[in-house]
Amino acid sequence: MNINKLMILIGIVIIPLAGCDDLFFEEEPNNDAVGNFESLWQTFDEKYAVFEQRGVDWDLQYEAFRPLLTENSSNEELYSAISGMLSSLDDGHVSLMAPGRAIYSSKEIFRTQEGADLFDLWMLLDEYLNNNYERIADQVFYGMHSNNIGYIFINHLSDPIDIDVILNDLSGAQAIVIDLRHNNGGDFTNGEEVAARFCDEHRLAFSGQPKDGPGENDFGDITEYYLEPAGTRFNGPVAVLTSRYTISAGENLTMYLNILPTVTVFGEATAGAMGERIEKEMPNGWIYSITGQVMRASDGISYEGPGLPPDVPFVNRIEDVQNDIDSLFLTAVNHLKNQL
Repeated sequence: MNINKLMILIGIVIIPLAGCDDLFFEEEPNNDAVGNFESLWQTFDEKYAVFEQRGVDWDLQYEAFRPLLTENSSNEELYSAISGMLSSLDDGHVSLMAPGRAIYSSKEIFRTQEGADLFDLWMLLDEYLNNNYERIADQVFYGMHSNNIGYIFINHLSDPIDIDVILNDLSGAQAIVIDLRHNNGGDFTNGEEVAARFCDEHRLAFSGQPKDGPGENDFGDITEYYLEPAGTRFNGPVAVLTSRYTISAGENLTMYLNILPTVTVFGEATAGAMGERIEKEMPNGWIYSITGQVMRASDGISYEGPGLPPDVPFVNRIEDVQNDIDSLFLTAVNHLKNQL
């Protein structure tokens, strides 16, 4: 083979490979302020699932915050621009984690802690359970409020809960309060196991639909989540207590319980952040999280943003809490007594 033919064949091979580079390899974003901002903004643009539910025009956020940065902007300026942009989402599942800084939450009340002092677990355990309770690590606190009303506080759902043991310990209860105020989430399947003990029959609880493409309407198939009776069954009336700090898997558990005819939900609307939380990394190593899924309750409505509404709205007064009175708890207890 002469040299000219060999060069022609090499050219035939090289040209398609160059084209493949353009098709299969994306250029890495620059590790400067602009590159990091663009990387985060683009990821949200393509993968964040609930812009519509939160009423946010992401393009307008770009127009507002991108001009604040240049390639030479400092980390302080970058952090300020990104956190300002994320605050528009007011999403408890969206956060920014940078070295040497506290985690920045997109949700305003998580930053201000407004109303967090309207619930005092230790006061409740002392005043209404006479400090006679069982404790499972820092996850579950339970005991008897009176001779026929049990109390279960669930702090998080990161670990499985042996709910059968708890219900056996509360075997004298004819009614139960399940307190999910300040429940900070975890694995929703652990909540399913809890709710199954109060379930009477096969019921649709909620559904989820992931964002699976870059387009505005690129969503995957809907998955429906059902609840089935299981384990030690409790058939008496149940009061569920929620607050604006009930989030994520705590909201999933609320949806599981709220479909049951024996359950009444008291308190505040939940945090409104119940879709899948996904963590991403910027070129500079900062970590952030997005919501990658739309969740809908059994009524087909997405409560992402406003939160799940209670059946009986009720908010404690700070004066009562400071005087060792949990009026929300007492309201739920009085309701249960009327059901017995």
